[in-house]
Amino acid sequence: MGDNTTIRPGVMIVGGYGHVGSQIARRLKKAGHYEVCIAGRDENKANAMATRLGCKATQLDVRDPQTWSKALAAIKTVVVCIDQTDTGFIEHVLTKGLRYIDITADDTFFRDVEQLAQLARASGGTALLSVGLAPGLTNLLVKACAEKLDDATDARIGILLGLGDTHGPAAIDWTLQNFKRAPIEKLHFGKNDRPHPAMEFNFADQHVLRRTRGIGKVRTLLTFDSATLSRILFHLLPVMTKSAFLRRLVSKSMMHIRLGSDRTALSVVVTGSHSGREATATMSLEGREEAAITALVAANTVQLLTDTPIAPGVWHIDQVASIEHYSNCLAAEGVTFSVVA
Repeated sequence: MGDNTTIRPGVMIVGGYGHVGSQIARRLKKAGHYEVCIAGRDENKANAMATRLGCKATQLDVRDPQTWSKALAAIKTVVVCIDQTDTGFIEHVLTKGLRYIDITADDTFFRDVEQLAQLARASGGTALLSVGLAPGLTNLLVKACAEKLDDATDARIGILLGLGDTHGPAAIDWTLQNFKRAPIEKLHFGKNDRPHPAMEFNFADQHVLRRTRGIGKVRTLLTFDSATLSRILFHLLPVMTKSAFLRRLVSKSMMHIRLGSDRTALSVVVTGSHSGREATATMSLEGREEAAITALVAANTVQLLTDTPIAPGVWHIDQVASIEHYSNCLAAEGVTFSVVA
């Protein structure tokens, strides 16, 4: 008689005891389809989180090749939730023919990973980048809007984050490091929403979409849920964050001080032409807890790569998926969409 035991694919979450990584691990464990493994440099933290979630743990340092092979045994998919300074670990993952998902948001790093496409194809490995809220859902909303037009020439992405939301230290520090003084513009998130002051910000989605969608001009703007506090922060932060000491001070403060709600919203406007006339397509998204939405997208991307035939290579999310792939799971957790054709 044959063995009817179902072998569940192994999924490793690198940085799985962090703010977003632990939420991804929790979702995958709850789904029950995967053997989940928490990985990171701190073995004690990995073990503690694994015990809490009822899954496995291992020690892995993306900067130490000696830790890679043992940790990756029996793993089919690797989800990375930490920043990396080189592509050594990704090369190792792709060479083994595994699936790789990255929720980080640095376009310089993305460009380096894109250079591994030939290696991935030769080894049968697949890397999927731009997975999360921004980049991620922003890319998919722009794609959906562009497909309503015959030719898309310009795209503007608006991102609203809640100052009362809980953000991980790495995400806060990255945001502060990228604050640069820029003109303040007005953005709307939904038909009945008041205008929010917003500043252009160096999110990776705008750079990626120029390459993947061929849209000549793409801009990403950032604002916060409080219009008053947004204006104050836009004037103060570009000056304060020039100092490493002040940046650390602000970062620690934002970890503990809640000044608003946990609202998260996206607004995408794509312009171009349709039937020979100038046309515009608009979509917006409304939800709560940016980290939870990122974790939801990442967990469902694991399922996408497991269930859907995707050619080996290096891809961004808008090259292999559409917003429809995520609409049901987002709606189930109260994330809403509105479309203006």
